[in-house]
Amino acid sequence: MQLEDLRTGVDVRSRDGHKLGTLSRFVVQQGTYRLTHVVIDTGILRSGQPLWEGGWGLSHDRVVPLAAVDAADSHAVRLTMSADEFRDHSVDYIEERFHPVRDLEPGRAGLSDVERIAKSIPGEPGPMFITEVKAKAPDEVEIRADSPVWRLKPHQKVGEVERVLFDEDTGKVVDLVIRRGFLFSKEVVLPVRYIVEVVADIVRIDIDDESLRSLAEYQPED
Repeated sequence: MQLEDLRTGVDVRSRDGHKLGTLSRFVVQQGTYRLTHVVIDTGILRSGQPLWEGGWGLSHDRVVPLAAVDAADSHAVRLTMSADEFRDHSVDYIEERFHPVRDLEPGRAGLSDVERIAKSIPGEPGPMFITEVKAKAPDEVEIRADSPVWRLKPHQKVGEVERVLFDEDTGKVVDLVIRRGFLFSKEVVLPVRYIVEVVADIVRIDIDDESLRSLAEYQPED
């Protein structure tokens, strides 16, 4: 079994050497934890959306299938796509939808007017609020950079996700590498068998004290 290593926050580069952004999230099937897509934060400078059109407050994440990942190490992820192919064939991971804020008392000044002004979005016509729709299937969940990992019993946070290790042949996540501690943090390997579910970006695990203490420290190959 050949394990591949994907680390959040590293540069993502195209086949022709251009920096496309940074790796920000993983999309996996709930239950099987098969890795299906990776999400790249292109940043506002690469998004092509001007500040004055509200670009500063919107998502710049683009999603590509796992098959588009050619190679990865602790410093970068390389895609099979050229920069032009990435621009043309990747899709927005988060679609922002704008809705007008309803005026509860038309023609009269009131609290609803204050709310409408407070929720106004720069670059959009009139007071609006925003909702987000993510480009993932109903049975898929996301593990993002620094997703918190919590034990069920006792209910306590044990770390944050740093990397995923997956089987190159099946695409299934085998281990999560989580960062434990604050001042003297270390990375340990959490086998996927301890995961109960992923809900709202939180990885919930069921692991006893002895097994938690026995988690092996992660040793990168590169």
